[in-house]
Amino acid sequence: MPRAKKPTQDAGPSSGKRKTPSKKTSKQLALYDDNKFETEEAWLVYKNDTSGRGIISERRVLTSDFENEVLGQVIARNRWETFVATPRVAYVEIVKEFYANIHDNIDNPEHPQYQRVYMRGQYIPFSPLTILRYYGLENMETDVFESANTNPDDVVISICQGIDHWPIGSSTLDYRNLLPQVRTLDKMVSANLLPTTHTSTVTMERARLLHWLQTKTLDIGNYIFANVCHIRGNRRCLAFPSFITGICELHGIDLSHEITTVKRTMQIDRIGIRSSELHMNRKQEQRKQGPIAGQGVLADHHASTHADPMAEDTTHRAAEPSLAYISHELHQWCTAHATLEAQIRDIRDAQVQEAETQR
Repeated sequence: MPRAKKPTQDAGPSSGKRKTPSKKTSKQLALYDDNKFETEEAWLVYKNDTSGRGIISERRVLTSDFENEVLGQVIARNRWETFVATPRVAYVEIVKEFYANIHDNIDNPEHPQYQRVYMRGQYIPFSPLTILRYYGLENMETDVFESANTNPDDVVISICQGIDHWPIGSSTLDYRNLLPQVRTLDKMVSANLLPTTHTSTVTMERARLLHWLQTKTLDIGNYIFANVCHIRGNRRCLAFPSFITGICELHGIDLSHEITTVKRTMQIDRIGIRSSELHMNRKQEQRKQGPIAGQGVLADHHASTHADPMAEDTTHRAAEPSLAYISHELHQWCTAHATLEAQIRDIRDAQVQEAETQR
């Protein structure tokens, strides 16, 4: 039920003049909607924090492309066919209000709002069991996730190539050091389990999760619940928008007036993986060639901008045609891929519209 607004207190004996509220108070009373926010504190969290955060969308995995790979084995072992299916349409305001209304005691059994969140005038359940039921996994037996004590060097040996220990003095791994099939698994993890926009490096937490998933099952109920609570208290991008919108709809929240949808990302498939690898390799090549291309270097205005600074070094000049050829071929491939991406996006949109019509 909607929370009743607190009555205003009397100002005491009249002084003959009526006190007018400050501009700040008037503005807050005009904006605070107790149908959307459980408390004024939740509204302030929305106003000053969650309303300005980005949102990372879940991604569909085209499972037929990875049946015989690590990613396919992980999905089959955990029965995640529904979990990695096409995510439903998500709404920006629903997601941002949900995170703003998550209170600090949501995991405290003695608190009145234990494992529930205030949304649009009512409380909806939000717990590990809610997550499992949403994906049809409430009867799934899983291993207890205990990767925190895993030796970092053992993690590196199981997921990397070319290195046998965690880099000294570093908190991350270079994504390119991952085994090819682990890179594919990381695409799903970085969108659906431990969402992040920093995919070129791999944190210790993500590396341990990749290590764990190769041989064991994961309770995504507890994992996602803990992750959502963690995101609420940190200035990270908001995540799991399709799930959040989905449970709100299941519990009677009216979505018919929602307008702004969360931008959907491309599905994880063989073509997308190859495109991503080429993109990262091109960025790395550009960094290597930066000084040669004049990046960060103040050119001498007395010399030609096309002059070779080391004319006697013929090795670089001989390599130029090869780089130009690679750049030309890469441009042609990217153009063809962009066309194919647009076709896939149109097909996905049509499938989503058809699914919503059937509902």
